[in-house]
Amino acid sequence: MRSGLSKISLVVAVIVIIIVGAVASALIFMQQAPAKQPAAPATTPTTPTPTITPGQAVVSKKDTLKVALGTDLDTVDPHGQTSITVHNVLRHVYETLVWLDEKGNVIPWLAERWEVSPDGLTYTFYLRKNVRFHDGSEFNATVVKANIDRWIDPTTRVPLRSQLGPVKGAEVVDRYTVKIYLNEPFAPFIRALTSYLLITSLDVIKKFGNATITDVVGTGPYKFTSWEKGKRVVLERNDDYWGPKPPIKRIEWLIILEASTRLSALLAGDVDFIYAAPAPDLPRLSGDPRVKVITPASNLIMFVALAPKGPLKDPRVRQALNYAIDKEAIINSVLYGLGIPADAPIPPHFFGYAKMKPYNYDPEKAKRLLAEAGYPNGFKIVLLHSVGGSGYVQDKQQAEAIQAYLSRIGIQVELRTGDWPYYIASLLKPTDQLEWDAALVGVGPPIAEAFFTLNSQFTCGQIPPKGINIARYCNPQVDQLIDAAAKELDEAKRAELYRKAIEIIWEEAPWIFLHTQKQFFAASSSLEGIFVYPSGLQIYFQYAYFK
Repeated sequence: MRSGLSKISLVVAVIVIIIVGAVASALIFMQQAPAKQPAAPATTPTTPTPTITPGQAVVSKKDTLKVALGTDLDTVDPHGQTSITVHNVLRHVYETLVWLDEKGNVIPWLAERWEVSPDGLTYTFYLRKNVRFHDGSEFNATVVKANIDRWIDPTTRVPLRSQLGPVKGAEVVDRYTVKIYLNEPFAPFIRALTSYLLITSLDVIKKFGNATITDVVGTGPYKFTSWEKGKRVVLERNDDYWGPKPPIKRIEWLIILEASTRLSALLAGDVDFIYAAPAPDLPRLSGDPRVKVITPASNLIMFVALAPKGPLKDPRVRQALNYAIDKEAIINSVLYGLGIPADAPIPPHFFGYAKMKPYNYDPEKAKRLLAEAGYPNGFKIVLLHSVGGSGYVQDKQQAEAIQAYLSRIGIQVELRTGDWPYYIASLLKPTDQLEWDAALVGVGPPIAEAFFTLNSQFTCGQIPPKGINIARYCNPQVDQLIDAAAKELDEAKRAELYRKAIEIIWEEAPWIFLHTQKQFFAASSSLEGIFVYPSGLQIYFQYAYFK
């Protein structure tokens, strides 16, 4: 334990980590598209680099993989997804036009290549041939158009419709060529396609129309066999899959709500992989030869939003609060290492990330800044935080540590919490109705692109109740930079615009920048070939095998 935290009394409780339940995904998925939605760059297709080289013959010693989840599926409609974990399960069945490799590069998938018009409004996709859905029907341009039409149909429930940007429609050019048109340029469009627009068959779309789809028919490496609500989902290998055949024949996704029960099942050999393992068990499991610990960085960044009222209007005060907190000590002592100290307002694996000079722990500098701002004796604030059910690791314990650190520079912190609905409602009240001064929050879009966090958290038009700019930060120069970046087709130029925006945000410090959260998965030591998706929130098993 670092000296900055040695005198703080912290009671570390067993936590419930529900990263992607329908409720917990509220902030993870609430990133909103702007009024004007920008242009996507032409992308040079690369070759996927899975654990198993395509065509490589790998034999698994076990035919069935058992995976324990902390949440059940809410819907199997490919266009109705809101939860990352549910999407994770179904992405083994449904596929997208493009995907990401383990480094976060956009790679061809159901589309072999694509072109973008100079104005960024037309995307031409050249589709993979000889691909069939699980119902035997062909994947082609007509199918893609039907999926696009359903996605943009206002009578169809598509909760994340705006995340795909201003899609106008699609046109069939020939059997394996389709054009998708945008109303406005939208630079992250190709990256958005890696997560959105799961594609189902034409027959399914004709059958269900704008009603909720319940027949699970995709082109993926596994077929959807059964779903016992609250108990299990079963997938069987698709032996006619267009890509390399999965070594494992059957995946059983078991619904086990309690993290400790999931862990017990893993240690007993009843399951082979668990999502959201209990954080306090990380040190013990790291030394257990039966277990493989996986702790990837996720798209979720944790921060304390500082409302622009009272002393917190002064950027010197906000900077002082950043210097007052030992983020590394909190990560090591409260989070069991499940975090990466923030040196930008977005995680380091995001496109557009630019490293800033960290606000290192320096309580004396914090006191000097407070004195310069006219608060040598500190002041009082209310810190809002959640307790469990949020998907934030050790949220209550984090808030208590922050309270203790701020007390050392003369700031009295009253902690305030409530259930999840109260917490969310409190965060999103109009500014003049806020009952808090600071709030412990985490946001993480499913796409690792700077736009989705910067736009939602740092632009004037996203201040509640219009959006989810929790800190109510507003700087017209930052707005201009983010808007320009979103429309910029050249990725190097777009990254530079993001960097300039991040520099201003970092200096003005509307947040106490804490950390990028790591996830905690655990697997049997005999399970190999696991693909950790770049979001850090999803795990794929199509290349997995038992050694």
